[in-house]
Amino acid sequence: MREILKNKIKQIIQDLSQSEESWRVLNSEDFSFEVSLARDEKFGDLASNVAMVLAGRLRQNPLAVAKIIVEKLQEESDPRIAKIETVLPGYINFYFSKKYLAEEIEKIIKAEGNWGKSDILAEKRYIFEHSSPNLFKPFHIGHLVNNSIGESLARIIKKCGADLQTLSFPSDISPGIAKTVWAIKEKGWQKEMTIERIGQAYVSGVAAYKEDEAAKKEIDKINEILYKKEKSEKREIYEQGKKMSLDYFKTITERLGSRFDDLIFESEAESRGKELVKKNTPEIFTESAGAIIFPGSKYGLFDNVFVNSQGFGTYLAKDLGLLELKFERFKFDNSVTITDVEQREHFKLVQKAGSLMNGEWAEKSEFIQHGRLSFSGEKISSRLGNVPLAEDLINKVKEKIFAKMEQQNFSPAEKESIAEKVAIGALKYSILKSGAGKNIVFDFEKATSFEGDTGPYLQYALVRLNSVLKNAKEAQLEIEPDSKDRVGEIPLLEKMILQFPLMVEKSFSDRSPHHLANYLFKLSSEFSSFYAQTKIVDAANPDLKNNLMLTKALQITLENGLELLGLERLERM
Repeated sequence: MREILKNKIKQIIQDLSQSEESWRVLNSEDFSFEVSLARDEKFGDLASNVAMVLAGRLRQNPLAVAKIIVEKLQEESDPRIAKIETVLPGYINFYFSKKYLAEEIEKIIKAEGNWGKSDILAEKRYIFEHSSPNLFKPFHIGHLVNNSIGESLARIIKKCGADLQTLSFPSDISPGIAKTVWAIKEKGWQKEMTIERIGQAYVSGVAAYKEDEAAKKEIDKINEILYKKEKSEKREIYEQGKKMSLDYFKTITERLGSRFDDLIFESEAESRGKELVKKNTPEIFTESAGAIIFPGSKYGLFDNVFVNSQGFGTYLAKDLGLLELKFERFKFDNSVTITDVEQREHFKLVQKAGSLMNGEWAEKSEFIQHGRLSFSGEKISSRLGNVPLAEDLINKVKEKIFAKMEQQNFSPAEKESIAEKVAIGALKYSILKSGAGKNIVFDFEKATSFEGDTGPYLQYALVRLNSVLKNAKEAQLEIEPDSKDRVGEIPLLEKMILQFPLMVEKSFSDRSPHHLANYLFKLSSEFSSFYAQTKIVDAANPDLKNNLMLTKALQITLENGLELLGLERLERM
């Protein structure tokens, strides 16, 4: 509807510029104006600033310009618009008709799972990289944040019409992995290796490298063996640990609702990146004290090592190699990588160095950052190292949910299923409701509440919607359009629901799902008010059919919205 009104206004301006002397100044000028959602329902459903954009050029009062445009709009009645008004200083406000809103609700129900789908990325091909793990280290809360935002953005991009492939970039070669392999060998755990022991070995290896000179030498040798892919007992321990770590990664990410179309390993990217650096030295890179650096200071960045003095590619070289591998293996219009905010400068270096080799690498590569997760109130201890593990956090939140369900009459299996879905929903929503790049504070009590701005609240709103529709079905009431207009006032819900596709597109354009998360909370809150004030399943209510249609449309909207956020639906809570 926004585009329809915008085009009508453009046509009016074009006609006036040809027929009115004072408007001819607009003939050859390029101007831009908006028809957007009204900031307050008191001022209609849509509003335009066109009069204020044109007033200066026309040398007229904005309100007078607005009245001229409205007069022209009203010459041709539109059944979708109930009222058009002008307000100071010169806005034009549009109010939807009951008939139009009812027709839109019917379209939502017919669209079902396609409701909210956009074509703004139609025929575009995207690859999206997220959740890249450090193998031989457990999936920690930083990975959880990356996965939650990355998975949601990937789903949103797909909803906007793109052909999307997701990939992850596991770190399978690094000094940290050599430390872990050393500790596993020292402890004799190679025959009884577990993911728990791999994590413990990493912590032990890091400490030994700092404190024991003999251990440091052995670890450096193991690192060389792994980089050079030499056959040895240490290599066998490495291969066993890598497989176990990958299986663990797939298990934890599937638990979070993610699956990947492809994996590219750092060991492969390291070889490629190192070749690229050497090939472009000294044209782009510079030798320095036995290492090869990129002189980032020439470009307003900072100098950093891409190949170290031992001849191994650093993380910068690995990410440079990954760029080339992506362009070799995939055909795409845009590659998106989501990383921790602390890595912003790192990727500026990668992107700049890459652009000097191949302009397309920089042009088609986008790096976005997320904030960090901290805790308010209760703390969570870290069993391995100084960063809490994702699995421990999920399980601690599950304990909170179990406690809240203590008096509920669910079977043990049903309690387990509900607690798992609600716990992950609570965590994901707490992460997603914060704006792009902002740090996230997780409060165990607030996040697990079934009231307020939380994931469980959204999940419960959908359960309640399902219950209303189930009651209507049991009462043998059909969900079908009413041939008559709504008798009562238009519920705010009926207008808010139409904003769903806009919130999906805005979440994409800003690369931040918080727009969608906040919208769904407001929608659920408004439904709660509507539910409290309206007996929906009431045969005596003249708006019964309209209310049931609205309830069904809300159910579809919330289902589709939760799917985009990565929150699972529940039958009961």
